[in-house]
Amino acid sequence: MKKLLSVLMAAVMLCLAVVPSFAAEGCDCGHSPLIIVGGMNGRPLILDEGTANEKQIWPPVIDYAQVALAAGKGLAAYGLTKDWNRLGDAIMPLAVELMAPSACDADGNSMYNITTATYPESVAHYPELHIGEKSEEGLVASAYEKYGGSHVYFFNYDWRLDPMDHAKDLNAMIQKAKAETGHSKVDIAACSMGGAITMAYLATYGYSDIDTCLFITSAFSGSLIGTELLKKNVHIDKDALKHYLNLNVNSETGLDALLDIVVEILDLTGALDTLLNGANSMIEALLDRVYTEILAETMCRMPGVWLLIRDDAYEQAKAAFLDEDENAVLIERIDDYHYNVMQKRKQIIDDAMAAGVKVVFTSHYGDAVLPFAPSAIHDADGLLETECTSAGAVVANLGTTLPEGYTQQNECCGKNHLSPDRIIDASASMFPDQVWFFYQVPHVGCLYGSQYNEFLFWLLDSEEQPTVWTNPAYPQFMTTTDKGMTISPTEPPSGYFGDIKTMTDLFEVIRRVLMFINALS
Repeated sequence: MKKLLSVLMAAVMLCLAVVPSFAAEGCDCGHSPLIIVGGMNGRPLILDEGTANEKQIWPPVIDYAQVALAAGKGLAAYGLTKDWNRLGDAIMPLAVELMAPSACDADGNSMYNITTATYPESVAHYPELHIGEKSEEGLVASAYEKYGGSHVYFFNYDWRLDPMDHAKDLNAMIQKAKAETGHSKVDIAACSMGGAITMAYLATYGYSDIDTCLFITSAFSGSLIGTELLKKNVHIDKDALKHYLNLNVNSETGLDALLDIVVEILDLTGALDTLLNGANSMIEALLDRVYTEILAETMCRMPGVWLLIRDDAYEQAKAAFLDEDENAVLIERIDDYHYNVMQKRKQIIDDAMAAGVKVVFTSHYGDAVLPFAPSAIHDADGLLETECTSAGAVVANLGTTLPEGYTQQNECCGKNHLSPDRIIDASASMFPDQVWFFYQVPHVGCLYGSQYNEFLFWLLDSEEQPTVWTNPAYPQFMTTTDKGMTISPTEPPSGYFGDIKTMTDLFEVIRRVLMFINALS
């Protein structure tokens, strides 16, 4: 009897072990599971979560009344002494208090008990992920409806820390997704900083588990403004400021039109130059203090920050902020990413495609980054410059077009990679046939239920490597008037003065008319 029971128990255990395997292998949905790799600060960073000391530390929670009071006192002191350091004395302690909890130690490890939300199971287990409206959350919600929650995963991480460590966790999720769905490969949609995490994964673990890799406005090539900030190249450029205000003030209230008029009047009277000269004088006076008292032991010790630094400034920034002995471990970590991932990114992607991985990029333009460095005049998507997210395309500065008579840099088998609006030369990209550009779609910009998301799903569902020539409905250059809910092919500008899309365009038209009248007189 005992022997019979033993046999029966063994049979039951065998069945229990085999059934999940059959269930997974039996998946015939025809689509690899999708892993969406989030960007920087996909979820807030929390100090001492679950305790009485719990506090959100990133994005920092700012007490604006306290800041205004301190700034008022500091400006009054400056008014009496004409010494900007008096303002610094008033506001620096608040900034230090705000940034300190996010600090990393000399090796690049978090100094405090910081956590962020992670989602180790498929999206089916997290109802809160089914209702996202924009950015990564909008893509997750749309993918949940299209592919089913069991075939969609969301990878979030502490953006401050080592991307090579995040690559290990991403690999674990990939293996889990394969095992749970029964598929031999996964698709990856890498958003913003998630592009750097995905590159670290590809460099470390190879390509055999990946079917399609989609880079959505990703930090594939770092960041121009991030690089300049670590070079201490901080300066408010007037043209960049005007573009930023024009493109980022809410137009629904009509405030943008009023602000444009005020800014133009200030510029014409010279008052704007006076204001900016004062602001830049303050920046110059306080810049070293900002880096020494605030950034040197916070941002500059975060490995995740260094993946944004481009090659032309990397060693210079290291020498400025890191000590070879004190920060030896941190330097080893960031060197690993910079020299084995960032510098080899084209070879990594070329090798992945040679192994059969389908690789595609989306890049957005028509918006401005914060105007605190000379590079802010570059066209961007609001957070990252188009030159960077497109893997090297030539892009005209904000408010301008490529010169008359411009010809594309590379022949590309005789195919035209110039945008109809004469802003972008995609032939200069590392991957000119695999990068699509969208005018005025925000950074990441995956609004729930949008035509932009449907385009992304078309890329992910393609059985062969898609290119900008594959589908006439999706040419290389597209545009939107509603942040990507609807998209359409970009058209050439119409008329002598071009398209008037913003108040800045209108003022430019007025300037040209006045210049023409003046010339006639």
